[in-house]
Amino acid sequence: MACCGKWFGRLLNIGAIGGLTTACVFLFLQLQVVTFKMTQEQQQLDQLKYQIEHQQQSQIQELSDQVHQEKSMATYHMALTFTLLTCLIAGFHITSHLRNMNEPTVQRKILAILWMSPIYGITSFLSLVFPVLEGYLSIIKDFYEAYVIYQFLSFLIAVLGREGDRNSVVDVLARHEHLDPPYKCLNSFYHPHPDESDWAMANAVLMECQILVMQFVFFRPMTSIISFVLFTVDGNEKDDSSSSFSYFASAQFLVAMIQNVSVFFAFAGLLKFYHAVRDDLLWCQPFSKFLTIKGIVFMTFWQGMVISIVFHIHSGTWKEEGGDSNTTTESSDENSVASAASIQNLLICLEMLIFSIAHWCVFPIDEWEKDYRPKKYEKLGMGFKDFVTDVNMIMDHRKKSPRDGLSPTSSDDDDIEPTIPPGTT
Repeated sequence: MACCGKWFGRLLNIGAIGGLTTACVFLFLQLQVVTFKMTQEQQQLDQLKYQIEHQQQSQIQELSDQVHQEKSMATYHMALTFTLLTCLIAGFHITSHLRNMNEPTVQRKILAILWMSPIYGITSFLSLVFPVLEGYLSIIKDFYEAYVIYQFLSFLIAVLGREGDRNSVVDVLARHEHLDPPYKCLNSFYHPHPDESDWAMANAVLMECQILVMQFVFFRPMTSIISFVLFTVDGNEKDDSSSSFSYFASAQFLVAMIQNVSVFFAFAGLLKFYHAVRDDLLWCQPFSKFLTIKGIVFMTFWQGMVISIVFHIHSGTWKEEGGDSNTTTESSDENSVASAASIQNLLICLEMLIFSIAHWCVFPIDEWEKDYRPKKYEKLGMGFKDFVTDVNMIMDHRKKSPRDGLSPTSSDDDDIEPTIPPGTT
């Protein structure tokens, strides 16, 4: 009996253990099912969240693209308007000279100069619309800049010589004393030698000025093409390990130095000729003409540099505040460069309109007519001198008041007998 009770107790223990094991397995399976369902629901929530965020980002991106497109279209319309007005004014000015070609030798140089505004305006507009072509179009602008500088020297020579007579220009230079001697490194171009006579010295000085300016016509396009090629190669091969001073040891820096030296010699030759004959050319106001030519180049160059510096400073400030990733940094740099270039091109389109009007004023058509006399304009004023005169007149009348012992009717004219009308006694 006792043995049966013992076996019965063991069976109960085994049954209890089996029941607990079964319950644990059931609870484990149920927990796994719940976990699986929760994982699926979480995935669905994450997917739904991603879809919502992606949809919002796409909508924001579409709205941003639409705003950017409308802004770009407004910029294109403004630039196109300025460029068309520039071409119309310059075109009418050019045709006016063609219709009144009284001095063909001189006016041909003027026509070459007048083309500068529309060429700059058209190339800047195309660079604004097609940024990929900006490097190629800048080469065209650089070449024509150098060409116009030489054409301006040719213009001054043609004004002195008329009819293309170079010897008459040499005669004018020979009349001036204390001419700066030409560079000895160019002696092979001087025939006769400058030491032989004053005429030979003047001829050598004129030849020197022409050589110094003409070299710019050849060096400027060459350096622009080399700079563009180097910039393209460096843009395709980015080196993040390069320091900020690596530019001074690069080929681009060498090309920039050669270009600056070429510019220096070109303007040295131009200014040397101008200072030698400025009194003979004073009637045609050559300095104002030169300002309208070189003002285009200087204004566009320094203006572009200032805009680029401002955008790079703004981009660097943004990086310090939170631009950490390399991708974001590169995109920010590209956007800043593109924005600076677009603003620069838009401003050039506007400035070419202003310079085309300035060319109309400083290169008048009637300047080359027979018996032309320079027009003299009165000083710009607002009538302040006349106003002060009226004030002095009123103060003088006040001094002749009765308080000074004078009657209102008394004056120095009392000795003059009044006029008696006819028929009165």
